[in-house]
Amino acid sequence: MVKDQEGDTSRFTAGKGIEALSITLRPQETALYVFYDIESDKIRNRVANVCKDYGLERIQFSGFLGTLTKNRREELHLKLKNTLGKKPGRVLLQPVCEKDFKSLKEFINEAEENK
Repeated sequence: MVKDQEGDTSRFTAGKGIEALSITLRPQETALYVFYDIESDKIRNRVANVCKDYGLERIQFSGFLGTLTKNRREELHLKLKNTLGKKPGRVLLQPVCEKDFKSLKEFINEAEENK
């Protein structure tokens, strides 16, 4: 993981996976993971679009990561709750403090191509 320090801003870029994302922790912002398990393709796509609208980046098929202020996290929570409505599904929003975010560990095993 490569870290740049510019004033009060921490930036993480490099490598593959989460490290390849451009995640900037600004003052008053917290890293936020959003994961969901939703049966309906239509609702699942709407949830993904809401996450993108809030500047989150996809890290898995049903997972996003980004940074938001507390107010924006609350807005996102309400928007996702309304998007899911009464349809079956589960959405998890997990804020992560800067210290814990900086200590993340990720393991990637890529499939070998058939020769």
